[in-house]
Amino acid sequence: MTARILGLFACLLTLLVALPAQADPFFVRVYGRTYKIDPRYPSDEPKGPKPQEAMKALPSDLGRGPGFRPSHEEVLAEVEERVWIARNQLDAELEEVAGSREWRNTGSDAKAVKQEITGSLATGSGKTRSPELQTLYDRHRALNLLVQELRRSLDLPVRTPESGFSRPKLTSEIEASYRALNFDPYAAYYGFRRVKAAFRSGDAELLSRVTHYPLAVTGRVRRTIRNSDQLIAAKETVMNASVREAVAKSTFEGVFVRDKGMMLGDGAVWITHDKTGFALGTVHLD
Repeated sequence: MTARILGLFACLLTLLVALPAQADPFFVRVYGRTYKIDPRYPSDEPKGPKPQEAMKALPSDLGRGPGFRPSHEEVLAEVEERVWIARNQLDAELEEVAGSREWRNTGSDAKAVKQEITGSLATGSGKTRSPELQTLYDRHRALNLLVQELRRSLDLPVRTPESGFSRPKLTSEIEASYRALNFDPYAAYYGFRRVKAAFRSGDAELLSRVTHYPLAVTGRVRRTIRNSDQLIAAKETVMNASVREAVAKSTFEGVFVRDKGMMLGDGAVWITHDKTGFALGTVHLD
């Protein structure tokens, strides 16, 4: 009997050692609201520092309130814009690093190279190679962990939607206004979010990815921008402070929509529609 008890005790001790301790949830302040965060990584995420440590890479201004109490849906949409920015900037940097001579000389294919780089970034061992890339990776991981918890809190699928943005709850009036023009209101919403995020980033390369060419610039400066290189060269004009502010203040519920597309900021920006979808079509300079 004693041997059995000792054997059972040994098994329990082994089990307790093998099982990871359950960490307590922690809390993060986002746009003036507080959210509980699960202290574990999703099963399909690369393991790295503890989520509470990883969250330290969140943008420093994320906790400040916007001057009003945003709804949970508004908070989610704002954070999803930041995730979209971080993901696209990270992907672009990974493409550049993977295509460098150092990695080309290894003889590995691009996909394998990216996986190796991402693995080293997840553990932090990539810092010595490229501090800038590590910073981008850390920011994206922190924002992605946060947005997954925000979606979970709203009973939405945790995995990032293909569009990059969660499906909004639109009123029947808003839906009808788009469908009357043969527009898909949800495709319009996703296009609006991408253009808004690109202006928010201040990154002309991101804006060039969500633009219809030729892009018309009207008002006191008139020109036609025919490709991505021209748009990047005209960054100071197209992404000036007044245009970016007008876009930042726009809400999907408040935009004017007609057959041409969506008007933001009293005409500062038009998001137009063609067979490829919704994208930036016109910038007006007062």
